[in-house]
This record gives sequence, structure tokens and C-alpha cells, in this order.
Amino acid sequence: MPSFSAIELTNEQVEELKDAFDRFDLDSNGTLSATEMRLALISVGHEITEAELYDLIRSVAEREGQELDLSQFMRMLAPRMALVDHDDTLGRTFNLIDRDHDGYVSGQDVRAIMLIMGEVVTDEEIKDICRAVDMDGDGRISLRDFISFMHSPI
Repeated sequence: MPSFSAIELTNEQVEELKDAFDRFDLDSNGTLSATEMRLALISVGHEITEAELYDLIRSVAEREGQELDLSQFMRMLAPRMALVDHDDTLGRTFNLIDRDHDGYVSGQDVRAIMLIMGEVVTDEEIKDICRAVDMDGDGRISLRDFISFMHSPI
């Protein structure tokens, strides 16, 4: 695997990693524990096993059990980020949510994914979510709507 110095991340990837680091530095101590790192990795589309996580940590940590700072976190993830096409990942996510595979995410699909995430939502909340994600306003959530929404600032 190439070293961090050989990896050129896009500005978007660097920002995505910084945002994930900041969001999951739950105790605001400037480092990520293994648990915080796993959450951060999942948030940027990298579902990994615990063994893989500890292998990644060992690749940049100076000692066993060390929490990683932002620089180490970036160095650890640079090779993985360089290999992942963000829109491709979003496309796979969209396909998982689109349960009937008709090319659109329906209110029922949104309700199902929210239930999987442990969230019970009202009909009005489902409508609000669908309106927010329907970027072109045609009343349906297409892959293009989904990707545009995911790239839009929150």
C-alpha cells in the first residue's frame, strides 16, 4: 500500500476526513480512540472489522493502544480514501435503500431505513425528509437527487 506522502487526496477528501475526525472526537481531546475511529471510518464509507481497524492503527501508531491525532488519522486513511470513489459508494448506498430497485427511493424506503437505524418517524417527518432530498423537485428521489443531497452542505 502506498505511503501517505505518495497519496494525493482531493481537497474534498481531506475535508471529509477532518470533519469525520472532529465529529467523532467525542471527548474533544484532539485524538481518536479505537471506538471513535471505527465510527469515523463508518461515517466516510469504510465498514471494517475490529481486526482490520487495529491493523490500520498499528500502521501509524508509535505504541500499542495509542489514540491517534488528526495527522496520524489522515496518514492511516489516505491509502483507503484514494481507492474509494465517493459517488460510487453513494450509488451502492442508494441501491441498498431502493428496496424495489425501481431507481427511486420512496417514502416507504425512507421509513424502512429509519427503522433499521432505530428511528421511528411520523408520516410528516418522512415527507419532510423526501422533500429535502428531492433536489430537482419532481416528487421522486432519484440517484442524482441522492448524490446531490449528500454533497450539499448541511
